Amino acid sequence: MADGTKRSHPTFALNWKRYMSECCSNTSLHGFKFLGERNRSIFERLLWLLTLVICIFFCVINILEAYHKWQTSPVVVSFATTETPVWEIPFPAVTICPEVKTEKDIANYTDLVLKITRGEQLSDKQYVFYAKLQGLTVKPRIFRKKLLRYMSMVCSNDWPGNVDENDDNLTEDLYEFLFSVQPNVDHTVVECSWVGRDCTDQVRKWFTPIITPDGVCFTFNLMDRKDMFTDLAAQNYYRNRNVHHQRRSNWTWERGYSDKNDYDEMPRRTFMPGIHGGLQLTFWVESKNLDYLCTEAFQGYKVILHNPSQIPFTQDHYFRVGLNQALVAAVKPTIVKTSRQLAEYHPDSRECYFADEKRLMFFKSYDQFNCVHECLSNYTFRYCGCVSFEMPRLNSTPICGRLKRGCVTRAAGALFAVENNSSEPTDGSDFVEMCDCRQTCNSIHYETEISQTEWRWQQMESILSKNGSQKKMTDEYSKVQIFFRDLQFITSERNELYGLMDFLSSCGGLFGLFMGFSFISLVEIAYFVSVRLWCNYKKHGSHYWSGDAELLQLKIE
Repeated sequence: MADGTKRSHPTFALNWKRYMSECCSNTSLHGFKFLGERNRSIFERLLWLLTLVICIFFCVINILEAYHKWQTSPVVVSFATTETPVWEIPFPAVTICPEVKTEKDIANYTDLVLKITRGEQLSDKQYVFYAKLQGLTVKPRIFRKKLLRYMSMVCSNDWPGNVDENDDNLTEDLYEFLFSVQPNVDHTVVECSWVGRDCTDQVRKWFTPIITPDGVCFTFNLMDRKDMFTDLAAQNYYRNRNVHHQRRSNWTWERGYSDKNDYDEMPRRTFMPGIHGGLQLTFWVESKNLDYLCTEAFQGYKVILHNPSQIPFTQDHYFRVGLNQALVAAVKPTIVKTSRQLAEYHPDSRECYFADEKRLMFFKSYDQFNCVHECLSNYTFRYCGCVSFEMPRLNSTPICGRLKRGCVTRAAGALFAVENNSSEPTDGSDFVEMCDCRQTCNSIHYETEISQTEWRWQQMESILSKNGSQKKMTDEYSKVQIFFRDLQFITSERNELYGLMDFLSSCGGLFGLFMGFSFISLVEIAYFVSVRLWCNYKKHGSHYWSGDAELLQLKIE
């Protein structure tokens, strides 16, 4: 300097003020250039500061609302843009449960109840059969009570005997008894037609016996047990009875059917609607086998339509086919599919599980109904120390006998009660949350429209009797026809409603609306706090890092 005096360098605060003024003057964000403009009054600065604070406040509030929507409502269920044809979905599994539980020549429930109440003995014929069945030599009185305990497990009317300690738990010979006394499927289904083809000679192979609360039922189109059950599930009665295996299945919701023209690929499907594209069955029962004490005088059959990968609930969702009745069931499937994009979301957000997402103990693939079966079995064992004979279980799990039937009923009520007012220490509602049986992401349910009328087959047979009738006029016959109502059905889809890109777009729109913010604005901010600051420091030194022209002029002077 000319006078030789030494001037002080600009302070950090002055550099910071000049640098922020330059940032505000050059940014693309609305309003900031007026806030940072030099030589403006304090009133003007406060006005723009207040405006910017209000805009930022409303912007943040709306962004938080958008974030909450993204986290809590990411899924929407809507109708698919295209219809689903019947050949792309499985035909329903048809489970048939006869009300006749035994052949009376083998086991007569009414006779057993009357004999035990009167103190009479079993007939020699019955005793010989039972002894051979059990492989034991015991007194008829003990045998009589044991067999009555077995029958009371599948009969709705309980016998009026005293309950003793032997009624606590049952052994696995219960299954052998049920299979031995109940008529075989080919003695129940005497005529079968599938998609117009006669399948009467395939009844034993195509209808899988399954243990239910109603005893032994028979299911058409049920997937093979190797496709359904894990190795932990008790299946001794399948092996002991040499039950036929079904064809192994390659079908999944994602891949569909591998062979586009195979009628018999499991689970079976049809290629056309109407009666000729469905299942037609004729049931037969000998009049002498009707037991009006076992089933509260109900006669006929329970029929359940369900997913081929599900174990049926025979106590719910069934319809009855009466004796000498013809029933027509037009099926309308309700299908819900889920986009694989939602697999990245937590199940709490999409509120469902994919088949391969949650592992069950007894079933290979997740399904809500199978999960409920397993949960009920586990809770019943925890509640009663045993499980009902039809529940999935381990081989080592005890089977509840007649003494525990009340406990099994209470366990089911405690598990599914919304509010549990029981004095029991175990809370069923907590167990439901632990089971976590959410909906299946890809699911199908079968709704039915039923019409039923009297089937006067005797009049027809009397006309045909001259040419050789095949039906016995003293027996009882019933007919059921099950088919898809339409060729195509509307499918519901569970899709992403509000994804990451939707959230970013919403944020971008809100930033642009309130502040004129864009991706370039973000680059500008990063540039001013990093690259430009560093370059100013390297170019002008630590005392003039703001790069302000006036300060640099002072440096030159």
